[in-house]
Amino acid sequence: MRIAPLGLFWVPFVTMAPMSNYQKAVHDARRLMRTHTNAVLSTLSVEMEGWPFGSVAPYILDFEGRPILLLSDLAQHSRNIQRDGRVSLLVWENEKSDIQQAGRVTILGQASRIDGDDALRDRYLRYLPQAVDYFAIHDFRFYRLSVERVRFIGGFGDIHWIRGGDYQIDPATFEPALVAAESGAVAHMNGDHKDALIRYCATRGVDEPEPRLLGIDSEGFDIATRAGRLRIDFDTPVRDPQGLREAFVRLSRSSGPAGEHLPGPVAH
Repeated sequence: MRIAPLGLFWVPFVTMAPMSNYQKAVHDARRLMRTHTNAVLSTLSVEMEGWPFGSVAPYILDFEGRPILLLSDLAQHSRNIQRDGRVSLLVWENEKSDIQQAGRVTILGQASRIDGDDALRDRYLRYLPQAVDYFAIHDFRFYRLSVERVRFIGGFGDIHWIRGGDYQIDPATFEPALVAAESGAVAHMNGDHKDALIRYCATRGVDEPEPRLLGIDSEGFDIATRAGRLRIDFDTPVRDPQGLREAFVRLSRSSGPAGEHLPGPVAH
């Protein structure tokens, strides 16, 4: 098959009721953010008072859809954030030859340093394994963006301002146990159910013999393939580990007869 560009494979979101244009923009903005990892981070310069300062910044999203950055204390953008945490983060579809026609998201928010734990480090490295050496350098820290506003452009005429509270997923909609179960669920699927991951890819037109599950959230999950990252949405958001297992079983059954034999708990 022809190898498609990074991030091209998007699977339609399924809901119980039609979404309004605004609700669709909220979902599409968060989805675009989940299917990419590179951004332009703009901070307020300390060196050049009052001027914006742009730099490249890889990121991942947490379960609430907030960007997580790993930044060095020595970097100019980190020094800028220490003085003023107001930032913007620009992400765009890199598959389009004309960038003006590409979907794009600009997040405006407050960046603050957070203490990373083993689960966050594990999640970050699954998505960005090239960052492993940074954790051996003691001046790299995690930062999280608390989203205030979002500017989403989905295409010609598809332009929206989104409230931060609408973009971020309410943590009350899922249990902390779901977050805690993610690492184990990913290891379980990669170790014991590669056949199911292959079928998930195949039913979406992706021929991938060595898929690797990267991460899970309440809305869906991401698989690494040779053609880029494949994002698959659950038919309905999941709330807890049991709901996660049931969602994977439903997906497996819909992907072929062998899917009915998905054994054991997915999350443990």
